[in-house]
Parts: sequence; structure tokens; C-alpha cells
Amino acid sequence: MKLTKYVHSCLLAEEQGTTVLVDPGSYTIEEGALHIDTLEKLDFVLITHEHQDHLYVPFLKQIIEKFPAVLVISNGAVVDLLSKEGIQASIQGTEKIEMIDAPHEKLLSVPPHNVLFHLFGRLTHPGDSFQFSESKEILALPVQAPWGSMVAALEKAVELRPKLVVPIHDWHWNEKARKALYAMAESYLQRHDIEFHGLEAGESLDIIHGS
Repeated sequence: MKLTKYVHSCLLAEEQGTTVLVDPGSYTIEEGALHIDTLEKLDFVLITHEHQDHLYVPFLKQIIEKFPAVLVISNGAVVDLLSKEGIQASIQGTEKIEMIDAPHEKLLSVPPHNVLFHLFGRLTHPGDSFQFSESKEILALPVQAPWGSMVAALEKAVELRPKLVVPIHDWHWNEKARKALYAMAESYLQRHDIEFHGLEAGESLDIIHGS
């Protein structure tokens, strides 16, 4: 699998001839992290929930304009929202994409419907949730948020025992803080035999099956 991070929770996963983009939110486009013209192929766009840092409708429209056959998959609330914008989306997963309800963490307002995705039987992307009991070998782990903490995130990783953690949901940290906290997370997870790889914006990681 080739995994590329495009700021915050936006990941591009390429495996088995299939290309999947997860949570193309507002921070990704505002930071200029992902230029659609650089993508040659896109089969699926997955949206975990409706918050703007995970779903930015103008950005999604740009994606669909270039890839009109792309299949957008999300929960019912997001599908209804997108329908009002003239965008068709599905609530059904596929053979390569499993979608599971995973409640959004507590907020000062009513939390939205959040779903978790398992991709290719190898990668777990939970959106804004720690309310799940299984991770595939690669876990995209939300490490910072108004609703959570790095300590809770790392404890969740140790509980689930993935082989590799890629941090997501970290736009709120400035570069100096992010690098220092990545180093702290890497050191902690190493003690539990879990690999940590803090991808920078636009950086890719080739992950050999079973590694």
C-alpha cells in the first residue's frame, strides 16, 4: 500500500490498482497540500462525517469535476447533505471498503454521525472517534482535537495493537510542537512494539504487506 497524507485527516491510499481519498477537508485545500491536477486516478472518496475539516464541499466539487466517475461513500447524514448540493453519494461500502458506525467523540455541541472505514483489509481510518474495538495493521490515529488528547490516542493504539500508526487530526499543532510530540509518540509506541510514522504534508509511505 502507498499511503500519502495531505494535512489533518486527509489520506490517499493506493492498493490493488485502486485509489481512495479519505476526508478531503478545508485545511487540506487552505494549506495547498493537495492539488487535484497531480492525481492521475481516483476511484473513491470516503467521508467520515460532515465537519468542514473532513468534508469541504467546494473541494469535493473540484474533485468530482476532474473525476466524474468517482464514487463518494459516507453515512446517511452526509449523503443527504451532499444531495442538496447536487452530489450523489452512497451509504454502501464495497469489497475493498468496509464502513462501520463509530460515534463521534463528545463536543460542546451535538456531535454528528461519524463512521469508520477499513480499507483493503489493511488500513483503519476512524474519523473523529475512539469508540471502536478493532484496528487493521495500519491505524490512522487522531492525535489532537478539542474533543480528545494525545494521551488518550496513544493509549487507544496500545489497546488495539496495530503494527503501524500514522497520526491524523493534527492541524492544530504548529510545526515545532508537532515534531516534538511526534517524537514523544514514536518513543512511547516503540516500547509497545508499534511503529509510528509521522507523515508530513504530501509525504508518502510505501507499506509492504504484513510489515
